[in-house]
Amino acid sequence: MGRLPGESVSVVIAAREPLQRSIYEALTDRGHTVAETCTALADTLAAVRRLHPDVCIVDRELPGGGLAAIAALAGRGRRPQVIVIGGESPAEVRAARLAGAAECLPESVEPDELAAAVSAAAGSKTQGRKEQR
Repeated sequence: MGRLPGESVSVVIAAREPLQRSIYEALTDRGHTVAETCTALADTLAAVRRLHPDVCIVDRELPGGGLAAIAALAGRGRRPQVIVIGGESPAEVRAARLAGAAECLPESVEPDELAAAVSAAAGSKTQGRKEQR
């Protein structure tokens, strides 16, 4: 049992413009809470430590390193689920998955598909915590 339908998910977005703006609009228009937006690796890691979001969306081309951000986030005890945007070749998707990404989506992802992926990732995080009890 994950989140209830329509329940807000807390998200940190780590992306370059204009991708960041389109992600922000897609999520807020569909009821998710964007806790913070970042444009660099150090800011992203600080935001996640401070805010403990459910999900962190990471641009594969994030200044400072998209894969570095994924790997750093995946190593945390109470980590958000990480969704990667971009890097669509099989090798790039595999690298993102090995670094700890829960989902890899193309930059051209439809807003409804992105919002659904965020809900699913947050639901799997909640599900995992309940199963561990």
